[in-house]
Amino acid sequence: MNFETRQCQNCKNQFTIEADDFLFYEKMKVPAPTFCPLCRLRRQLTFRNERSLYKRTCDAPGHTEKFISMYAPEKKLKVYDKEYWWSDTTF
Repeated sequence: MNFETRQCQNCKNQFTIEADDFLFYEKMKVPAPTFCPLCRLRRQLTFRNERSLYKRTCDAPGHTEKFISMYAPEKKLKVYDKEYWWSDTTF
């Protein structure tokens, strides 16, 4: 068998699990999913904070760029502007 069709516990829609996926679940010692991919994604995204946004300044040395971040300034997490983050520059 190349795949298995299941019904999502949440939305009741049908979804398929490929044979390779079952091999991966066995290797990782986790059960096969009972939610469809869209419902799993929705559950994952509920933990993201994109409702409260903060104006921050880049924490890279010598940088003063301001941007919007989902991390509050009082959290003491380092945040970097997009150009610095994707560059090869290190400090």
